[in-house]
Amino acid sequence: MPGVPAILAGPVDLHLHTRRSDGDESPAEVARRCLAAGLRVASVTDHNTMAGIAEFTGTVGRSMTVVPGSEVTARWRGEEVHCLAYFIDPADRRFQRQLQRIHDADLDWWRAWAERVRHIGVPLTWEDIAQRIGGDRIAYPGDYLALLAEAARDDPRFAEYGPTEHERLATDWCRPGRPLHVPEPWMPDIMDVLSWIADAGGVAVLAHPARVLDVSDSAQCRALLEPLVAAGLAGLEVWTSWHTPAESAGLARICASLGMAATAGSDYHGVRVKSWVAAPGRLPSLPPEPMAVLDALCDRRPTPLKPEAEL
Repeated sequence: MPGVPAILAGPVDLHLHTRRSDGDESPAEVARRCLAAGLRVASVTDHNTMAGIAEFTGTVGRSMTVVPGSEVTARWRGEEVHCLAYFIDPADRRFQRQLQRIHDADLDWWRAWAERVRHIGVPLTWEDIAQRIGGDRIAYPGDYLALLAEAARDDPRFAEYGPTEHERLATDWCRPGRPLHVPEPWMPDIMDVLSWIADAGGVAVLAHPARVLDVSDSAQCRALLEPLVAAGLAGLEVWTSWHTPAESAGLARICASLGMAATAGSDYHGVRVKSWVAAPGRLPSLPPEPMAVLDALCDRRPTPLKPEAEL
């Protein structure tokens, strides 16, 4: 589903992806795009990994403030949601093990999917996928479907699908009851993720919340968010390529009423993966004071329960 056209350029982007997860560019390439966009604050938030941060930071040097981050998969109210975890030391071994468990569950899911593809007679193996995408990388879902369409190009069952009709291909073949359906992988409960982030000294922000909340009902949103705030949720990603300006304005008011930080992030993946975000920092609407976003996050940094060496 396409997001909202992102046309304004801001100096802060706290939601960026690289090829360390489902982005289309290396951390160094994303760093150079951030420099070209004139960003002053940036955060690489690859899914369930922090592996790209060192390369990104080394490329930008002292040209901007880099906030270490990761986008952590969780489950809330029966749905998949994503928590942006900021300010966590990539060397925190316990947090890295927790991320690795989610990553491995996703990887097992794609391996099972590849086995179903092979089972229905399409000549695509996990070895083929690993060679094209990477054996330990969780890529953009469309990349797997593109490989399926390529491998099945002479199969009459797939003749009706064009090379970019990934959504229709997924609907017809991968939904529950379809031949390529695989049950969802394990995801931790959001309360557990909030605990992990707090214990690691990080700040937790709910990514693109309008995708799981009815922003038009602010009272219901506050009621749903209050238990998460009590458990350590510090902010909402208010300004993002997934939100309309009206949704962002509503979420900013909800943040103010709950004492939460309101953050900004483009969810940049590269223009091939996410064509409506042409560069880092591009958003449909911007915070009134963009640099205050970083201050708000810093103000909410907790103190870890104890140093990792004592655990």
